[in-house]
Amino acid sequence: MSTNKLVCIVDDDAVYTFGIKKLIRNNIPENKILSYTNGKEAFDALQEVHNSGGDLPDVILLDLNMPEMNGWEFLKEFEEIRKVSDKQIQIYVISSQVNDEKEEVYKIKWDARVSKFIKKPVEAKHLVELLNN
Repeated sequence: MSTNKLVCIVDDDAVYTFGIKKLIRNNIPENKILSYTNGKEAFDALQEVHNSGGDLPDVILLDLNMPEMNGWEFLKEFEEIRKVSDKQIQIYVISSQVNDEKEEVYKIKWDARVSKFIKKPVEAKHLVELLNN
């Protein structure tokens, strides 16, 4: 199944980001990839894209623990852009700190903003399934 999605990775771990990009390029090469090292960098760039009428990502792979602006802060700020955008943007929180207990708490507070919570490391098969939906 061809997806042709714009995927945005927001994560401060360069090794993880490199691996995810490689998985996407090897399994779904038609997808385009944006990458940012923290929530502020991502938010500022995506706000500029939105303000200029550019194409926002279809999928955001979001880490929680990052410097300058963490994933939760990014979600809060980005919600303003999502509210006025016509595009359905899937946000997957991908973190080593996600576990079953925390996931239930996260879902209560962030359910409308997050499509799914995924524990790192992400398996290639699982990532491909997410991006193909």
